[in-house]
Amino acid sequence: MLKGEHVKGQPTAKVSLLKHLLLHRLSLTKRGGTLFRVVAETVASSVVLGLILWAISWSFGLVGGIREFSSAIRFELPYLLVAYAALLHLMRPTPWRVVIAALPIIVLYLAIDLHYVLMHSVFKLDELLLLPEGLNVSPAWLRVGAYVASAVWLIFFMKNFKRRPRDLALPLLLLALASVPPVTAYTLPKEFLKAADASGFEIVPWSDRFTSAVIGRTTALFLFAATKNMALEDLARHPVVDDPDRNPGLLKNSLKKSRNIHILILESFLDPERFKALKFQTPPAPSRFDALRKNMHLSRSPVFGGGTAQVEFEVLCGVPALELYSPAEFNMFKGMPTPCLPNLLSAAGYRTVATQSYKPEFFNSEQAYHSMGFQETNFPSVYAEKRKTYLRYNVANSYIFDGDLLSQNLLYVEKLLAEGKPFLNYVLGTYGHLPHITDTERFPPRVDVVGVKPGSQAYLAIQQFYYRAGAVADYVQRLRRMDPESLIVVTSDHLPPLDAGPLTYETLGYSLKDGGEFRQNIWFYYGPKHNSIAWPDHDYEFMDFVLDVLTEERICQKMLCKNREVWTPEKLTASYNHIISLGAGIAGDSSRR
Repeated sequence: MLKGEHVKGQPTAKVSLLKHLLLHRLSLTKRGGTLFRVVAETVASSVVLGLILWAISWSFGLVGGIREFSSAIRFELPYLLVAYAALLHLMRPTPWRVVIAALPIIVLYLAIDLHYVLMHSVFKLDELLLLPEGLNVSPAWLRVGAYVASAVWLIFFMKNFKRRPRDLALPLLLLALASVPPVTAYTLPKEFLKAADASGFEIVPWSDRFTSAVIGRTTALFLFAATKNMALEDLARHPVVDDPDRNPGLLKNSLKKSRNIHILILESFLDPERFKALKFQTPPAPSRFDALRKNMHLSRSPVFGGGTAQVEFEVLCGVPALELYSPAEFNMFKGMPTPCLPNLLSAAGYRTVATQSYKPEFFNSEQAYHSMGFQETNFPSVYAEKRKTYLRYNVANSYIFDGDLLSQNLLYVEKLLAEGKPFLNYVLGTYGHLPHITDTERFPPRVDVVGVKPGSQAYLAIQQFYYRAGAVADYVQRLRRMDPESLIVVTSDHLPPLDAGPLTYETLGYSLKDGGEFRQNIWFYYGPKHNSIAWPDHDYEFMDFVLDVLTEERICQKMLCKNREVWTPEKLTASYNHIISLGAGIAGDSSRR
């Protein structure tokens, strides 16, 4: 190489090196600035999200929701922020990603509080499995709104989703961390509860609401889930011991006269006259309902605002709906026989018929009824498909008016009577379901009431009651003429949530407070009476009450009837486990042990 050429090229090399160093420095500065912006965005939006969640808790606390204690923040806020950061960084940096990532967490918080305000019960993680059920019985606008909102969120999320694998490493790690608690709660419940106990998390046994308030909504969700799953594992490991009080032989040997039995459960059948803050300018029920009032009693339901299947379970199976393994015991049944009232009556020679006025998938009704021992189940023709049914109704996604349901049932009862075999006629009416939609051309408002806003859920439910009360009075009157020696029980499943759950009842002065839980319901009885008749105080006592009256007290001399004797919690739980084990097929499933 020539000397001149070497000297001449040296400055060019220095310029190139300097340029490279400057570009590298600029790149580092840009990366540092980007990292700073990302961290700042994450921290700032996390603080705002935390304040929003606190505001939700505080606001709902003012109207009867779950107002969390300050201790709950240290338990659940770190988890929620990890989940939020995972969703946030799975998306490219766009102005909307903060909103898209925060929405699921905010909606979860709102849903938990709304559920408690309206239903007066704490939302559990496995109740997400009932979401399709909830949407199924919701108004069309709510179903469409939920589907559209979910689809819009998913479209925005996928549109902004990061594409390069190296950009997904951190958010996927955060997502994996956020998945640990729920996955462990379901797959390793015992280990989860052990770790939770070591960290200071525990369920307050006397109050689900207090548990959520102390340790936080989401933390409580995982604790409740782990506790239920561990209980289910324990149930599968223990052998099923026959319940002597469920022996069909007891009923056969105690039964002298096989009376027909009619059990009617009505959706949200409240008593407007219990609203002491309202003034009725016209009667809230037709005059023929007065005859029923003379036979009115009170019983405690397991639920408020929702959960009709829980009441069905208690009435037909005679044990409390403890929700030890599922938020709805009906969902545990897989068609295997259980020692519930219909099966006991079947063994004693009864024909057992159920009429359910909504969809077969309503709380797994079809399989549950089969497990409990109904030989025949009738659904409205619009939902029955190829199933046999006497119930003609062709308006989809609506509730058949009680009068239409009961008039058809009376015609079917005539056929049952003609056959001459004793029977159980069980009917579930769903007409009073929220949102109390009424055909005003057919059922114009009849009750002039002062103290409640027209168009509110309370107002609509009162107007519905007028026509429902008349229909029930007509039904009972005709039934008694057709089948004078029968045993008739009519009961409400629970009170409707109305406009603001228990707060509405408190404001309007509803007299059946039951400790502020508003779980007392009206029920009516017509049938044989004896001097020492023992009225049920809880829905789970109805089964023993029916057997008690049916056998003229003879069966209660051979077993402890719950309407006469107080059962210990241990005995009730053992009987409950016996029924669930059999109905769920756990009793004979060795693979679960």
